[in-house]
Amino acid sequence: MPQPNREDARDLLTRLYRDIGISAVAAALHVGNEAGRQPEPMRKIEDLPAILRGDDLAA
Repeated sequence: MPQPNREDARDLLTRLYRDIGISAVAAALHVGNEAGRQPEPMRKIEDLPAILRGDDLAA
């Protein structure tokens, strides 16, 4: 009867470091994409609905 394929500590560490590396690269790419985006212009207070401005006229 063959033994099931068991992973030793070295295999587990290798897989862990590979997963961490993939996550780090994905995060770096995401940050790089966000840095290249143009910021959206700030909204003026007049552009907000009256209820959000705190005007009593909305009630």
